[in-house]
Amino acid sequence: MTHQWVDLAGAWELREVTDKNGNSPPSERSGPAEPVGPVPVAVPGDTHSALLAAEVIPDPYWGGNEIAVQWVGERDWSFTRTFALDADDLSGDAHCYFRAESLDTVAAVTVNGHVVAETDNMFVPVDVDITDAVRAGENEIAVLFRSADREAARRAESLPYPVPHQVYDVQSMHRNLVRKVQCHSGWDWGPALMVAGIYGEVGVLVAEGPVITAAYGYPRRDADTGDRDRWILPVTVEYRAAAPFEVTLEVSLFDGDRSVAVTRQPVAGGSNGGSRHVEAKHHVELTVESPSLWWPNGYGEQPLYRVNVRLGEYKTTFSVGFRTIQLINEDDDTGRSMYFRVNGRDLWAKGMNWIPSDSLPLRQRDERYAELLGASREANMNMVRVWGGGQYERQSFYDLCDQLGLLVWQDFMFSCSLYPSTEWFLDSVALEAEAQTKRLLSHPSIAIWCGNNENLGALGWFDVSIANPGRYLIDFDRLYNGVVGKAVRRLDPGRPFWPSSPAAGEGDFSDNWHDDSSGDMHYWSVWHEGKSFDGYYEVTPRFCSEFGFQSFPSLHSIRTYAPESHFNPTAPLQEHHQRSPRGNTVVAETMARYFRFPFDFADFVYISQVQQAMAIQTAVDYWRSRRPHSMGALYWQLNDVWPVVSWSSLEYDGRWKLLHFAARRFFEPVRVVAYVKDEHFVCVAINDTDAAISGDVTIRFLDWAGGEVGSTRANITVAPDSAEAVSAMALGDLPADPTGAFAVVEWSDVARTWTFLTEPKRCELIQPRLIVTAAAGSDGDHARVTISAEDAPAFWTTVESTKAEHRFSENGFLLLPGERRDIDVSLGGVSLDTADLTVRHLRSTY
Repeated sequence: MTHQWVDLAGAWELREVTDKNGNSPPSERSGPAEPVGPVPVAVPGDTHSALLAAEVIPDPYWGGNEIAVQWVGERDWSFTRTFALDADDLSGDAHCYFRAESLDTVAAVTVNGHVVAETDNMFVPVDVDITDAVRAGENEIAVLFRSADREAARRAESLPYPVPHQVYDVQSMHRNLVRKVQCHSGWDWGPALMVAGIYGEVGVLVAEGPVITAAYGYPRRDADTGDRDRWILPVTVEYRAAAPFEVTLEVSLFDGDRSVAVTRQPVAGGSNGGSRHVEAKHHVELTVESPSLWWPNGYGEQPLYRVNVRLGEYKTTFSVGFRTIQLINEDDDTGRSMYFRVNGRDLWAKGMNWIPSDSLPLRQRDERYAELLGASREANMNMVRVWGGGQYERQSFYDLCDQLGLLVWQDFMFSCSLYPSTEWFLDSVALEAEAQTKRLLSHPSIAIWCGNNENLGALGWFDVSIANPGRYLIDFDRLYNGVVGKAVRRLDPGRPFWPSSPAAGEGDFSDNWHDDSSGDMHYWSVWHEGKSFDGYYEVTPRFCSEFGFQSFPSLHSIRTYAPESHFNPTAPLQEHHQRSPRGNTVVAETMARYFRFPFDFADFVYISQVQQAMAIQTAVDYWRSRRPHSMGALYWQLNDVWPVVSWSSLEYDGRWKLLHFAARRFFEPVRVVAYVKDEHFVCVAINDTDAAISGDVTIRFLDWAGGEVGSTRANITVAPDSAEAVSAMALGDLPADPTGAFAVVEWSDVARTWTFLTEPKRCELIQPRLIVTAAAGSDGDHARVTISAEDAPAFWTTVESTKAEHRFSENGFLLLPGERRDIDVSLGGVSLDTADLTVRHLRSTY
């Protein structure tokens, strides 16, 4: 029995598909008059990336070029290539299977002119027998993609009643009717690029004997062993066979190279009764004594065990981690709790929301995942929410989350819309939910399955659903409880399923944008409703899974989409790369609320990042201080799909905004927070470790020259996994007027923070004298920048370089007189000189 994989990754040809007269379909947007192609296309890859490389289209990220390439998504395209098979490969009982992880989206696959597969859901892998279509020697394979844009419009016309979705400035309409990445159609932070393509692993499997189609398992602690730490690992192996067989199924568990457990069982089967194939599954269990536990980042290590599965000659492998997880969603005095308990410890979830790493799928590479998720771990995060308008991420994403200790809140891919409950739609989603649940459930990082993003709330967004709520509520229930939830509960009963985000819980249809008493909350009143940052003090979410504030990216990023003539917040290209309604206006108005307005564009960009960091820190510090009532904060958003003004803490190229530097501080396991609320200065100490921490908390009030005008000290002990109030002083009792001083708080040698006592614009700051030096590092890849302050504090001190390759290890910090800060600089192959550097701080902007 043999198995051979013919890898079809690599060079294909892309060409536009025309009608029998050689005409392109009607297009609302202009494009080439003549059919396009053939041009080379890389697989895995997409139409737009190939056309860009062939210079058929301009860079869609530059300027307003996005509008000029809309015609691509309105046309049909084919990907073609050849592959060879030896006659010996096709002898005996050998069968050939075409396998593709993802075809995006409305696609037909032909082999030597024979249609072998049709699909209209990019989230359902293709695995089809093509034995009758192949031949010895050269074979041609083609994947024809019909326009998802036009298919969505056709489906909209066929619906018995309208099913609306949220619409953005640049939009491919009716995206909720096709099962592709929803943000491909445009979002309030991303472009409308209706790509088509082939993603993930793709090839032809030549197999004789049984073929594994899926293998998965999820450990659970054996409840019947008393004090013994015994675990059960159930493993399900699904397979297909085209001929009778008798083989051994071997499932083994390894800790590194050490075998931990193994089971072997005979398996027999194959075709019978004239059926071409028999598809079956086999269940085995492994028993493991006292495994090393997997913990989220900041709570322990992340040991992973390898599961090897062998069915006859066919082999596959996956990894598992041993940990328990519970969603505690219980009635209490103020509503209904929501938090995660991992290995018996109550977790304060610290993290962010993840969107696809790029609008062009070709650029979604493993090294980019490693950079973005590595930065998340470095910022003390322990949870990432895979947002429901994007994609079920690639295998490497979840492998990295397993390795880095990042728990995954996994949305199913539905967002900001109503969705149909027609038979064809539910049948497609049933395949999707089953395939993705099986694919992901073995990962210890998966913490919770969630039905969708904001679609419970969307029931109240549209005139038609407001007028006929029963109709659309039935659609909601059929889709998320009847199909998605049913698949999760059947395949992965050990993990929680959450109906929607935000939601109060099963069967509760509360308004969780404004009700903070139960479940998870999306709190957008500061950004969308124009409340001050004090608005974060008005709510105490049990778990806040979305909240955010925007900033401009760095000048380095802005230069990748706009010329310097557009270096102005209201310039047309700045507004084109701002997709939130009134977005740049909100940034500017908030700036005027808190800061003396800068008149230099570079200073404007810097202050926009200062206030973004200030906004999110305000929320997180307050909510962390309200533990255990509030138990999680996932800010919107980590990353960007293109260079843009947005809510992200990492720019499109991975560069850290000031928010990300701040997140590393405000997500520290041991933290002291200080804020002004209800005319009181409040200080709280937070301990997210498993041991009590004792020490002195010193609160110093300093004037604008850095001189101490008053202080207080308290000795405290903070229990494990808890928060402890330190001080609450009326502003009138402070040793200085709020406009004349700021506070610095230090908890022994374990934590430090600082805060203004009023809006910074009301304070008469002194221009500090800073000494800046640069020195080469020992390895040639790094340098060191040293900054010291001599006569006044420097607030939100930030060092920048004229060289885009330079990255800094720290920014956005307070520098007191007499202090110095050493900053590591990653050079990116470009040397550093002090002449390259600019140091900004709050007083330097006016």
